[in-house]
Amino acid sequence: MATPLYVPGLPAKRAALAGFQRADLHEKKRVQPLWTIPPRIKRKKVAEGGGGGLEPDDPVQLAQHLRKISGDIGDKHGLHPGWVDARNAEDSLDLVVEHVWQEICTGQFGCELRPVTGPERDPLQQIVAAEAAQEWGNGLGVRVRLFARPEGELREQCRRLVVRLRRYGLPLDLLLDLYEVGSVDKAVVHALRSWSELGALAEWRTVALLGGSFPWGSKQLKDHDLTEVLRAEREVWQAVRHRLEPHGTHVTFGDYSVVHPRSGDEPPLRLPFVYEKPRYTTAEHLLVGKGARRGTGEESRMQMLAERIVGDPEFRMSRSAGELWLQDQADATVLASAGNPEVWVKYGHIQHITYMADQLRELTQ
Repeated sequence: MATPLYVPGLPAKRAALAGFQRADLHEKKRVQPLWTIPPRIKRKKVAEGGGGGLEPDDPVQLAQHLRKISGDIGDKHGLHPGWVDARNAEDSLDLVVEHVWQEICTGQFGCELRPVTGPERDPLQQIVAAEAAQEWGNGLGVRVRLFARPEGELREQCRRLVVRLRRYGLPLDLLLDLYEVGSVDKAVVHALRSWSELGALAEWRTVALLGGSFPWGSKQLKDHDLTEVLRAEREVWQAVRHRLEPHGTHVTFGDYSVVHPRSGDEPPLRLPFVYEKPRYTTAEHLLVGKGARRGTGEESRMQMLAERIVGDPEFRMSRSAGELWLQDQADATVLASAGNPEVWVKYGHIQHITYMADQLRELTQ
């Protein structure tokens, strides 16, 4: 397996799948997505006294949802390495086995994807994921959410998982997931502390550090303007890499591209009123626009926002389909639709994934 250059954490939704498929990548096998299958619907928590968890989904409709997404991953992802995490449906583990893990690797040419487990997941899920990984023959992803736990709890949870997996003899990939990154300093401390607890538990084939700083919603964005959002996860990765790589630990960069980390854990939404939101990635920032609110009759601000982005000193003219789309939007002589949320996200993913592969290739040469 090629050493990962970049691990984008992507929701298995149409915009991200199309964005990955169309990204301009010279070494596509080294860009290895972590696909998270979103829930079909927003489920309510079980009332007190009901044992906790979420209300069950309709099994027939859930099976159709999982089967469709698995088919989409197979079509759009292609024969490239990566991981598939079905954590949002694992309380219906039998459906995950049948309609995700069995579905994805039934093609004529097999696949290079790997299932995912984690230290906090049910032991049965861990075993079934290991069995699927053994059948696929590509290894197993261990996704560790780095939220606050009592001292030693994370290490003990992960130790039990590694012991449980040992008899399968699988290559293990450690996916350290900071999720939403606010404070850079706190995230660096958290990541280093977690590595000190987990690093020696297994011979990790891959160690990737993921985090995201793209805003959720539009409240923190400037009206009819661009907002510069610091790529905090990049600064965290650089600090962690600087600390660990002299000691022989290679840390692969991962992020959530141009969506908030929650996107993989939220069902596909059809909102009637959303702001125009083009996005663009530069070396240190995300440029996020906030234009007209669709459905209100407000005049589109997309051309003005696109002009601002295209005029940025770091804009890479015609580098990918993402740049070309923004150039058309900025050109008053081109008759171009302002698009919709799926279009803005798709072209954002195309540009971001292409850019990250180029940037990381330069950093690691």
